[in-house]
Amino acid sequence: MFILFLLLFGFSVIVFVGFLIGYVFNCFGNVNFLSLSGIFNEFFFNLDNVTLGIVLMLFICFVYVYNYTGHYFSGDFCGVDLNKLIVIFVGVMASLVFTGDFLSTLIFWEYLGVVSYFLILFYGSYLSLRSSVITLVSSRFGDVCLFFLIGLSINVFGDIGLLCFFIMFFVIFTKSAGFPFISWLLEAMRAPTPVSSLVHSSTLVAAGVWFAMRYDVGFFCRDLNLFVFGGFLLLTIFITGLSCFFFVDLKKMVALSTCNNISWCVFYLLVGDVCLSLFQLLSHGVSKCMLFMLVGDVMSGSVGSQASNCVYSSRLYNNYGIFSLFCVILGLSGAPFIGVYFTKHYMLCTFTNIYSFVYVSLVYVCVFLSYLYSFRLCSVLVNINSSNSIGVRFLFNSWFMVYYWLFINFFVFLFFDEVCLLNGYYSLIIIMFQVVNIFLAYFFYCSSFFVNWSSSLFGSDNLVEQMYNIYYYVTNYIDLFFYRWDNNVLLLFVNLWSLNNSLVRNVLNLTLFSFLFVVFGFCILY
Repeated sequence: MFILFLLLFGFSVIVFVGFLIGYVFNCFGNVNFLSLSGIFNEFFFNLDNVTLGIVLMLFICFVYVYNYTGHYFSGDFCGVDLNKLIVIFVGVMASLVFTGDFLSTLIFWEYLGVVSYFLILFYGSYLSLRSSVITLVSSRFGDVCLFFLIGLSINVFGDIGLLCFFIMFFVIFTKSAGFPFISWLLEAMRAPTPVSSLVHSSTLVAAGVWFAMRYDVGFFCRDLNLFVFGGFLLLTIFITGLSCFFFVDLKKMVALSTCNNISWCVFYLLVGDVCLSLFQLLSHGVSKCMLFMLVGDVMSGSVGSQASNCVYSSRLYNNYGIFSLFCVILGLSGAPFIGVYFTKHYMLCTFTNIYSFVYVSLVYVCVFLSYLYSFRLCSVLVNINSSNSIGVRFLFNSWFMVYYWLFINFFVFLFFDEVCLLNGYYSLIIIMFQVVNIFLAYFFYCSSFFVNWSSSLFGSDNLVEQMYNIYYYVTNYIDLFFYRWDNNVLLLFVNLWSLNNSLVRNVLNLTLFSFLFVVFGFCILY
């Protein structure tokens, strides 16, 4: 553990120096090559604050997940095989982060989807196959839009205002699991817990936020489109926050919180700036990675159960375990002075310049729901009314999380001016949100309100099932195109061939001649 601390500390110092250099200089390299009918294209490789920050997050999450895999599989060879895929996965993600042009981004974007397919398929069951296919097909929307984006970059299309909006929408929302593409992130829970902690923290879901930061979503969309874009982000936050309150699967509850936090990252980019979104992403990435590991230990100690009513209460382990869980969960929600509190408070300060009452009200409702599902998750983890009375203690340390938050908040202090545009009334509302949500999480713990809509993620799961039905319906008709009618016509005469060879040939010739005559006559008349 001491060696791990030295590695993380040394890498943090290197990235800290890199941040200071990147703050003054933005380094990039490019390679020219010839393609697309003589049009010159360039490979750009960027090294700036965004790249260094995400690489730092990737490195920390990778070190923790790599060690946690051995802990999760208890030294089995399956853990070694999984670590090989994880190394490839992190390498592809790191390569994607360094890209700075659409073509190289598309290449590594495709590789990221392929490797994630094999990671989710690791157990080799039918449910794993179904989940990996859903994840792969959902990401195809963004991949196709990237092809269109390359065409836009060389001015193949004409009026590109609305088209750019749809392209950026599908690229970002398919990777960031925004509404209506939420289902694939929950389906990815079929993978082992180390994969979930990596996918939901710093790789797949972070790729959408990175794309929005790297290529400036505001540049490609007009003001009205950005308003609609932000509305969909708030809708995602609302749906995931409300649905998380009625799920009983612990891994799916944590997955829904991932959708919620990632949507906040993109929303910070729209109403704030790149640095604010980056710090929110870094805080979320490592915190969510740690949360999956801690919740994974709780489920492993409960004989693999993921249902909240069958989980051995973590408060019966020791005080340190429940403190670690509470620290990470409340830090992600924005509890005072820990975690993402400062970035969320800064965002609300800058949001006071928007004079749309409906928009501001929706933002505060989403902040309310963010606190609500966090306190509900805490209530689930400390619940002693569980049907499971026997548990095994598995503990994975989370001491680094406190120092990491101090590291991130130091950069928030370094890069942003200390301003307070949030008056006492709004500040009191935020504090009251947290107090009220503690009681709501306790009283509405077993509520069935909105349970039907929440269980299907407000129609997202129904959309997936409908796509499955359409696929099977279409394949039934596509099979007709593979019907070998010529071969079957010949088989009709096989039995007659032995009786009279000349008769068979004459009948066959008349049949084919009649068919060609009808087709020729139809072409002449019409």
